[in-house]
Amino acid sequence: MPPRSRTSAGKAAKAGNAAKGSRSRKPQAPDIHDIVVVGAGLAGLAQARMLQRRGFVTHLIDPRERDSLRAPSADRRATALTPASVQLLDLPADWLAAKCQRIESMVVDAGLAPALSEDEALRLSSGAWVVSNADLYAFLVEHTALDGRFGQAVTGSKVEAGRRRLTMTSGFPVEARVVIAADGRNSILRREDGIQRQQQDFGQIALTGVIRHEAPHAGRAFQRFLRGGTFALLPLPADDEDEGHASSFIWVEPSASAKGLFALEPSILTERMQSRFGNALGRLSKTDNEDWGQFPLLAHSCDRIIGERLALIGEAAHSIHPLAGQGLNLSIKDAAALTDTLMEQRRYGLDPGDAQALERYQRARRAETARMTGLTTGLNSLFSRPGGPLRAAAAVGLRALDRMGPIKALLEREARR
Repeated sequence: MPPRSRTSAGKAAKAGNAAKGSRSRKPQAPDIHDIVVVGAGLAGLAQARMLQRRGFVTHLIDPRERDSLRAPSADRRATALTPASVQLLDLPADWLAAKCQRIESMVVDAGLAPALSEDEALRLSSGAWVVSNADLYAFLVEHTALDGRFGQAVTGSKVEAGRRRLTMTSGFPVEARVVIAADGRNSILRREDGIQRQQQDFGQIALTGVIRHEAPHAGRAFQRFLRGGTFALLPLPADDEDEGHASSFIWVEPSASAKGLFALEPSILTERMQSRFGNALGRLSKTDNEDWGQFPLLAHSCDRIIGERLALIGEAAHSIHPLAGQGLNLSIKDAAALTDTLMEQRRYGLDPGDAQALERYQRARRAETARMTGLTTGLNSLFSRPGGPLRAAAAVGLRALDRMGPIKALLEREARR
């Protein structure tokens, strides 16, 4: 038998390799789970922690590598956690004492005078705890089981055979009886499910960071409703070098003026900040090692926050104006409501992704989210007006509230929720 030519042998080899390649490209068997949480940000980890502490096994998915979650966070913002949020996250007392600052009082000023006057301002008790987002995130990473897929992103989603199937950048799919979307305001899961988002641009830019002040804050938080936007300070916990002389700030200005204003040299910008806030905490100053950041203010809501075997939480579901500092607290309440829903399903041996159960979750969150969205949008619109009778009336009303015991108590109760 004559030997095969090199050409024939090459063709045969290519055919064999092609056959092997076709076999290697067969569909991969999916990982199958009861509950998958997509997104390991603050909302996603809060959700995973709540579920795990109640005996659920959660599978986390995040495009970042697992080790990178443990790296120090670059988020310089701070959050005022309500007493309800502290309880829902089950934050230990020793950690609160070490990493957080309790708000002893909230000083709210309508901003009609050039500088804040505590005598003219509304004072509210709060009971909230101020924590840097970086410290809260580090706690959640340390106290949450990080089981799942990291360094991989979701590329698609569909429902088949009673489960939601997620396609991944790795090529290895994941399936779950219920998928929790905590993948942020640009959620791919929301988009893949055809959930419509209504977005509002406030035409404002916020500058955030840490400011030092000459006088100790004594646990006081401050909020000034200025023409064009709000200026707020949250007291930060004291450390070895700082006995209550630092606060986290958010400074909101109209976009047109903010671009030039926030680009000024730090020393000049600090002087402008001083003129807007006044001398309630003495001289303000910026340290060289503190970075300030800015971002446009946008809010959004969705026509629904559930789909077939899908539930949205956090900024995947909504975002609000930051003037009330309630964005993360809303996300934590989303996670708590969904946890309650899943616990009820488990109690009766029912499917965690059942459509009626997810509808209960949606109903539970709809009213509060709408109320908080309306409140923050309305306050921003009212107080950021250039002037006129409406803004003046609002300022008078704010001062009058300080003398109305029952209404003031109602506001304080709302701040604790």
